[in-house]
Amino acid sequence: MTTPPSSPFALPTTAGHVIAEEVRQFGQRGVETGGFLLAPRGHGTVTVVAFAGEAGIIRERLLFQVSALALDQIFGFADQRSYWVPAQFHSHAAGAFLSSTDQQLGLRVNGFTSAVIPRFADPPAGVAAWGWWRFSSEDWTPCQSPQIEGDGVEIVTFDEEGVRAQ
Repeated sequence: MTTPPSSPFALPTTAGHVIAEEVRQFGQRGVETGGFLLAPRGHGTVTVVAFAGEAGIIRERLLFQVSALALDQIFGFADQRSYWVPAQFHSHAAGAFLSSTDQQLGLRVNGFTSAVIPRFADPPAGVAAWGWWRFSSEDWTPCQSPQIEGDGVEIVTFDEEGVRAQ
């Protein structure tokens, strides 16, 4: 068995904790949630965690969906602030796996990473317990969780109405 490739970005210590807390809040309502990780262009450490807001966001037990306009808002924000977006993340009720919906409708961009946080009602804060995949050519392949580097993150909320500091 070959070792999965390492992650092209690092996460600060607090990122896993703030993401797990957000996931828990929605998971205890029985629905999935998610967002994106942003890092300054030319740097590999994530400095912004962007959580999905409400407008143009669908949350259900087996579905988390972000509208095209909400995606435009977060990617426009990243571009204006000279960030790149290395990864998306979302939660599942049980295991950390890529569903067929995740595989087909996730952002299928070469080098892009997707993380799945399991057990959304009581998710692990340790990112090594999450599932991690990277898109390459035409398929998602497992990859290692990011290295932990640094401490704090800026938290924003995005949706069709824009991006707001939290």
